[in-house]
Amino acid sequence: MFASSRRVLAATAFCFGVAFSLSAFANACEDCYQNCLIQRSACRAAGTPQEQCLTAYAQCRHRCNCQLP
Repeated sequence: MFASSRRVLAATAFCFGVAFSLSAFANACEDCYQNCLIQRSACRAAGTPQEQCLTAYAQCRHRCNCQLP
């Protein structure tokens, strides 16, 4: 009787652990992407051509190494 309850509790705890891990990963990616956007805005504010800023922005996002869009 208690074995199935423990199994459900263990599965629930595992799912919460996975969810918290993924949430932390997503926050790290979002912080990296926001930093890239700030750098792009500073690039444009400095008068750098848009194409050059966009290339630097794409490289910055690539360095974030995230699978998120």
